[in-house]
Amino acid sequence: MSAQQINEKKLERAIRKIKHCLALAQSANENEAATALRQAQALMREYRLTEMDVKLSDVGEVESDLYRAKRRPAWDQQLSIAVADAFNCTTLRRRKWSSAKGQVVECATFVGVSPAQNIALYAYEALHTKLTQDRKTYCSGVRSDIHRSQYSAETAGDHFALAWVWEVQSKLKALVPQGDDDSLGHPATGQDLVAIQAQDKALIGEYLATQEIGKSRKGKSVEMDLNAQIAGMLAGQKVELHAGLARGGNETLALSASA
Repeated sequence: MSAQQINEKKLERAIRKIKHCLALAQSANENEAATALRQAQALMREYRLTEMDVKLSDVGEVESDLYRAKRRPAWDQQLSIAVADAFNCTTLRRRKWSSAKGQVVECATFVGVSPAQNIALYAYEALHTKLTQDRKTYCSGVRSDIHRSQYSAETAGDHFALAWVWEVQSKLKALVPQGDDDSLGHPATGQDLVAIQAQDKALIGEYLATQEIGKSRKGKSVEMDLNAQIAGMLAGQKVELHAGLARGGNETLALSASA
């Protein structure tokens, strides 16, 4: 058996285990979910940094179960863009007919070199849940005059959510290894990571070239509620994304918010 065949079998087993861990990461048990995601990310990083042949990995896409009727709001689109950028993926706005809803719905789709798109999807849905809760709380505060705004509660909530995403975006990027981690015994340089990311982007570009993807339209600039922006930034600062690096190369993605 050739070395290439051995590597292919090793990678196939790793990818199967990653998918299994990602399934367990949806568990309602927080400890089990965190452990499963930690294992998935450790395997993902080991594969990405120790096996440089991108031909052994396929570009894939995953679709979120979260959707909106006709069009997702700007803050939702910005969140998916921020997550995709952090995990070296591309995000698309997928519109489709929902027979269950009887109307056109829109959801986020992530395209990446496996299993990056699965990690991005998990992060997006976890952050989306947290942001939706924070936005709902802020909107309630506007309606009850706890927060003053010249806009409607929903519009002020949208401005709050956009600022929330801006704050969390830099924290997302900090989750990704930057080339100084040698816990797996295979230290990676910044040059290695740039090369991998460039290869991934090239593969994603080739994949998208075969798809019928329309160009997104630029949104109109609008005046923002300053109070809502400040509140959103403060709420975003309280969100902690724990990327704990253990000796075994384990990495945990968890969400929490300080009081």
